[in-house]
Amino acid sequence: MQQNVVLKASSDGYELILRQEASFDDIMLDLKVLLDRLQADNTADKQIAFDLDTASRLLTPEQNQEVTQLVQRYPLFNIHKLTADVILTSDALAMIDRDTVHLVNQIIRNGQVVEVAGDVLFFGKVHEGGVLRATGSIFVMGEINGALEAGYPDHNDAVIVSSLATVPRVRVGEMLELVDLEKIVEGTNVVYINDIQTLDYQPLNQLKRVRPKLFTRNGGHI
Repeated sequence: MQQNVVLKASSDGYELILRQEASFDDIMLDLKVLLDRLQADNTADKQIAFDLDTASRLLTPEQNQEVTQLVQRYPLFNIHKLTADVILTSDALAMIDRDTVHLVNQIIRNGQVVEVAGDVLFFGKVHEGGVLRATGSIFVMGEINGALEAGYPDHNDAVIVSSLATVPRVRVGEMLELVDLEKIVEGTNVVYINDIQTLDYQPLNQLKRVRPKLFTRNGGHI
């Protein structure tokens, strides 16, 4: 008969692999039998930590709790980590959002805060008192008289690519400051957090130098 729970030794300890075709009730029965045997064989009273691999099965929070409670009945056993080859649909969609460049063409008026998950290519207009905020980078092709906030709230590798002559305030990750017209460069600026953890301003042709991973991810050239 095929085992519903397989024990494998690894470099970090032991791994429990759950057969994805089996019912959860059958898995729990086989897991208890396996733990009973391991406890009987563990004559040295050695603490054992398991990595639990559910393969293509995604356990519910209640099932995770049942497995954890079963293992906790054995004082010398614990679960080190739990892994699966699948993720929730909502988590997958959130990942896609974070890795997508969103085209936004709208007017952001005084008092409005428009938030976008991922990178933004902005074609619209931000009025004074408005805020364009993104979890990723912001690339501006429109008119900005309000604030730009990239990498919100703490993604410090994000950048803002924009002319800053009419922008009162910028934020990248955790760093926020009023725009100093004496610090910005003429034309399009790249705003980023430098190696000494301060906001820095460079001309557009320095974008690949300051953030090479941006080009690796998007396959771009400059």
